[in-house]
Parts: sequence; C-alpha cells; structure tokens
Amino acid sequence: MKQATRNVPRWILAFIGSLLLFATLALICIRMTLFNQNFMIKQIHQTEYVETIRKDMTQSIQDLGRGSNIPPEVLADVVSEKTVSANVDNYIRSIYQEVPFEIQGEDQVKDNIMKNVTQYAQQKNIAIDETTQNNLNNLAASATKNYSSYIEIPYLLSYGKKVMAFKSALTLILIIAGAAFLLVFVGLLLMAKMKHQKIRWSSVTFLGGGLMLAVLPAIIYFSGVIDRLGIMSEGLYQFVTGYITAFDLSFVFAGLGLTVLALLLVLISERMRSKKIHNVR
Repeated sequence: MKQATRNVPRWILAFIGSLLLFATLALICIRMTLFNQNFMIKQIHQTEYVETIRKDMTQSIQDLGRGSNIPPEVLADVVSEKTVSANVDNYIRSIYQEVPFEIQGEDQVKDNIMKNVTQYAQQKNIAIDETTQNNLNNLAASATKNYSSYIEIPYLLSYGKKVMAFKSALTLILIIAGAAFLLVFVGLLLMAKMKHQKIRWSSVTFLGGGLMLAVLPAIIYFSGVIDRLGIMSEGLYQFVTGYITAFDLSFVFAGLGLTVLALLLVLISERMRSKKIHNVR
C-alpha cells in the first residue's frame, strides 16, 4: 500500500511528461513537414506531380493545335520536363521564402512550338502565309498562358501563406513545450533513487508519448480517409494525398521509434534490477 501511494506522484509526473513529450515531438514533426519547403518539394517529385502536369500541359497545347489542323504528335515534345520541374521547385520556394515568383521557360515553349510547326509545314510542303503565321503566333501565346497557369496554383500559394504565418508561434510553443518536458522529466528522475528505477520511469514516459503519437495517425492511415479526398485534378490529387500521407506517417514513425526505445529501456531496467537482486543474495 505504501509503495503504491509512493508511486502516485511518479505516475502523475510520468503522465504529464508523456503529454509534454507528445506535444514536443508532434510540433517537431509539423516543423519538419508542413513548415519545410524541402518536404513539399520531395513529395511533389515522389508523387510524380511534375510528370502529370507536364502531360496535362502537352495535351492542352495539342488541343489548341487541333483547332489549327496541327497533328498532336507535332506538339508532343514542346514542354520540357526539366523546365517544368525547375519552375515547380522555384514556385514552392517562393511561397515559403515569401519572394516573388518568376516563371521560366515560356519563351522556350513558344520557340519549340514555332520550330515544330515550321518543320511540319516544310515536310508537308505547306506554305505559311500571313494568316497562318498569325494563327501560329496566337497558338504559341495561348499555350504559354496555359503553361504558367499549370505551375502557379493558387491553392498552394494560399496554403503556404497560412502556414508561414504561424511559423514564429510554432517555434515559440515548441521551445516552451520542450523546456517544460525537460523540467518534468528531470523531476521524475530525481524522485527515483536507483538507476533501474530511473530507467523504468523513463520508459513509462517514452511509451506514453510514443503511443499518443502513433495510434491516432495510424488509425487515420489505415482507414483510407486520405484516399477519399474529393480533388478533381489527377496531378493535384496525387500530390495532396501523398503529401498528407507522408505527414501522417511522420507521426507514426516517430511514435514507433519512441515505443521501441521505451521497450528497450524496460529490458535494460529489468536486467539491471535482476542483477542487483542477484548481487544482494
């Protein structure tokens, strides 16, 4: 009875420590994902977002070409994947760094269209008169306009501005939560006299924090709710679902890592306790 009463303050501190540890690691996960431009860029490339929007751009240009009796294959390679990738990366960086975005490669797309159509006309012995040239110029101008609209997505800009508005507050809360956890954790360790007890109570704190981090995100991941997001654009759907899934899994992996650490500490604690009992005997 005395032992149980003596452990009540330790359990309270361990629970508070678990909550603070959960809060600290959750904020770190958020800081390393939602507030990290490299995380978004990585997800864009992993979900093949660049390849998808390049395909959409090409199809849009080919549709414009059909109106001028230009076969789709003539305009199949006017958009460079490398240029699209560089533009998307720069667009993301401009959002997070809050600097103006300047699209690149528009002139190259226009030149590619003019070059391909001119070569096609020469192969088919089609004369390009003034009217045809004007139509071709209008085609190139329309294609260039569509090119920029695929890269400069308003949703990402709005999202990025909202996220960055909380960056300073997040950092401050992270520091406070981390400092509070250290104080509680040190207090818990001071309440335990023996080494194996310190390790055991540390494992309790880590296990609680790990389970808090992992359980709910794991439920969300396996429920399939992320895959049911109603986004019409194929490229944007793949990116958003991949982005949210990676964000969700960052909590799961952090929680599992903490849980494994807690279990290792339990084994170490029990080994030290058994060794101590054996030495006393």
